[in-house]
Amino acid sequence: MDGAEKTLSTISGVTNDLGRLRDNIDSVISKSTQTADGLRPRLSDLQVQIRRLGEPPAKDAPPETAAVAAERARLDVQAAEVSGAIKTLEVTWWRARQAIDKITDLRLQMFVRSLTEQMSSPLMPEFWSEIGRQKSSVQWRLKYNAEDWWGSINRQKGSVLVLLAAAIGLYLLLKAVALAVTRYRPGPNATPPSFFERAASASWIAPVRAIPGVAAVLLLYGGLEYLGLLYYPTAAPAGAAFFRYALVFTAVSALIISVFAPNRPERRLMALSDRSARRITVLLILLALINSIDLFLSKFGQILYFPLSMSVAQSLFTSLAFAFVLIGLLLTPFESNETTLARPVGRSEPIWLKFPLWIAAASIIACCLTGYIAMGRFLAQQLVMTGVVGLIAVLLFLAIRAFTRGSTTSRGHISVILEERMGFDELRRKQLGWLTEVVLTFGVAFVTIPILLLQWGFAAPDIRDWLQRLLFGFEVGQIRISIVKILLGIAIFVALVFVTRLIQRRLRENILIAPKMDAGIANSIDTAVGYAGTGLAAVIAISYAGFNITNLAIVAGALSVGIGFGLQSIVNNFVSGLILLIERPIKVGDWVVVGNEQGTVRSISVRSTEIETFDRASLIVPNSELITGRVLNWTHRSALGRVVLKFSAGPDVDPRRVLAILTECANRHPTILREPAPIAVFEGYTATTTDYTLRVLLPDITHGLRVQSDLRVAVYEALRRSGIAFAAALPEAAS
Repeated sequence: MDGAEKTLSTISGVTNDLGRLRDNIDSVISKSTQTADGLRPRLSDLQVQIRRLGEPPAKDAPPETAAVAAERARLDVQAAEVSGAIKTLEVTWWRARQAIDKITDLRLQMFVRSLTEQMSSPLMPEFWSEIGRQKSSVQWRLKYNAEDWWGSINRQKGSVLVLLAAAIGLYLLLKAVALAVTRYRPGPNATPPSFFERAASASWIAPVRAIPGVAAVLLLYGGLEYLGLLYYPTAAPAGAAFFRYALVFTAVSALIISVFAPNRPERRLMALSDRSARRITVLLILLALINSIDLFLSKFGQILYFPLSMSVAQSLFTSLAFAFVLIGLLLTPFESNETTLARPVGRSEPIWLKFPLWIAAASIIACCLTGYIAMGRFLAQQLVMTGVVGLIAVLLFLAIRAFTRGSTTSRGHISVILEERMGFDELRRKQLGWLTEVVLTFGVAFVTIPILLLQWGFAAPDIRDWLQRLLFGFEVGQIRISIVKILLGIAIFVALVFVTRLIQRRLRENILIAPKMDAGIANSIDTAVGYAGTGLAAVIAISYAGFNITNLAIVAGALSVGIGFGLQSIVNNFVSGLILLIERPIKVGDWVVVGNEQGTVRSISVRSTEIETFDRASLIVPNSELITGRVLNWTHRSALGRVVLKFSAGPDVDPRRVLAILTECANRHPTILREPAPIAVFEGYTATTTDYTLRVLLPDITHGLRVQSDLRVAVYEALRRSGIAFAAALPEAAS
């Protein structure tokens, strides 16, 4: 690190030198980290051994044996050496990080300085006079290299002609195959393809369109190299640059044609008319061609050592050409396609897109005319590269949305897949579709952002370092946050919760089922398993994510203040819910009466209990009310219960005869228990009535209403057959 810091203090402003120095410092960081990680377990072992020896004896205590003292001294020395080595490595790591930060700052300064360097304005005569002075030397270099290379070609004229013919023939052959492959047209009555189908079609049509040009370029390059025509000092790098940028132009052109499909509106991804699509396609291909020519001429000028004035002039012409073609593109009306083949991607005049591009075109022209030609060239190049990357990213995003949100009739749609192959319901399909869209969108952004940063001048090592810090840990105060660990923690939590739900389902299907187990006990066990599994999953996930669980005590202390003020009722209901599950004064399936409402307990959750009334309405009762209030539970200990019915007859009847009829009707009912036997009681009489009650026991009190109805019908029929007249009936009661 001493040598690296010394080099950094005296290094010249060359990006390659900074890159090599950055690589060396990265290796220092990697080695120091690995060495320190390897020493830390050794230090932990030594510290454990020292602790096992116990504390050294006090001054007034008996001394320890010589062997123990010697062993303690040996371990202390080794621990001090290992600890010192670790601290030295940590200091080295910190110095390396500071050096990398300094390299990043130097690169940024050099980048800004190169873009903001002002040359002579092309509006000034000095600019053109300098070019005129260098013109003859440039012409001589071009003529010398061209004659030398052309002489080599003439010596192998036949082979070169055969190579050209083969390249042209291969191109025409593959072009015919590509046209045949992509020639399919739907019938007039065919259903218009969805956006996802058109995007999927473009994803394979673009490579097919690019194959003829790419194959011809590769054949031509390989043939020239085989013939030895690219082994000259200038021909080799110039040829490599030419064929490289030709491949890039071919691929970008194929992508543009596949997206805008000027002659195939049924495959067009943008909702544009044929005229607009053709004009936009031509202008975009022209922009890509200008950018490729600019890149090649810049490389060619470096190879032939062109004067700076010539390189500046070349950048000026290509940048201005780019700006004027861009203006032509912006003047093109984005006419919408009147058919319904495509879902609109933008408005017919997307101001949100054209306005920034107008500013960019004006900025390029202004920079070139005021002498900031490097800045103008940089803007032109970035518009092309950023536009290509952005176009691909937007198309991927739209394809993702079409895949996850499109109509269920679209082939390949995720809803159709989840419904046909997995049988998920609509709600679950929407949830999984949304989750899939989020994951895929983040994936596209995760790939796109680093590429854009590279295009805009950021160094690859810096981007890699940022990603490593983002994913594998960065410090906020005393806390180290790692997105990878957090995501793994979330994945562990989801997996453990899934296992918990699976265990609960197995318990409900195989063990916690009637008549093997009471419904209330089954619900308590099921709820307890769910709480325990979720809590354990949360603790394990938090621990794996890197958070110290002991620090949760601080959070608990802070929450206690909130509990004292605003969360008291919530915590009270939660604790009451736990009491209901453990003490079980009420349980699922019980018939309870709360105030003026009664019904069957359906569920006991963390905060409240759901009671289904006999009208099939859900009554939500806070758990604290069930613990602190008065609740009548008809089925707390058992389902056994008593039903009391009251009857009134005329004053002239024989009470014994009425009692016998009531007892006989009760004994005939199959649901009523015979032991203890039903009881009929003569309650009293008035001037107009004689009053009776019938008390019966039922094995299941929940059938009380049906039994009461049956008994009333039976008593009514029996009394009428006996000629006994009824008085007004009194309301019944149950206990």
